Amino acid sequence: MRVVFFIVVYSIIINFFILPNRNWWALSFVIGRISTLVEFSLFSFFFFKVIESRIFKRGIFIVFPLTSAYLIYSLVTSSNQSFGSGPSGLTATIFFIYCIFYLFEKVKDPASLFLYASPDFWVVVAIIIYSAGTFFLFISAQNNINNPAFEHEYKLIHSPLYIIRNILFCIAILIKSKTTKPAYLMKKR
Repeated sequence: MRVVFFIVVYSIIINFFILPNRNWWALSFVIGRISTLVEFSLFSFFFFKVIESRIFKRGIFIVFPLTSAYLIYSLVTSSNQSFGSGPSGLTATIFFIYCIFYLFEKVKDPASLFLYASPDFWVVVAIIIYSAGTFFLFISAQNNINNPAFEHEYKLIHSPLYIIRNILFCIAILIKSKTTKPAYLMKKR
């Protein structure tokens, strides 16, 4: 849960201290690209910790450096005045894959009878809701970000999803894991 806590703190710093400062507005797209890279790194680490499959963990070892290299390349080569739809869409797609695999793995596990009692579940739900809700918004933002009507729609869609994501992260932080092991998996003392 430390990873989720760092993401919440990072979001607070960006949204309450950096972006409201008018001196940083010229760099808002660069800050967004850096945020995409930071969140991708932290969420990849989170999924690496919560997913049990060794094969999938090897996949994360392959996908993480390739995607990070692309995100850094995009950060360095892109204009400071353009929104990064490509990096946002790519990371959202990877997050969907991570989430689906996590849920598939947990549904097959008899030890996770009360999946909703796990903090990891709420983090995954938050990622799915936020990524699904903003996927097409971020994809279309690159061509429409300077349109005042789109900017209004962007804020109308993004802000509630962002708040819901952070509320679910807070719920995950506050929940004490209640995942129970079946009797045949428990060690006798």
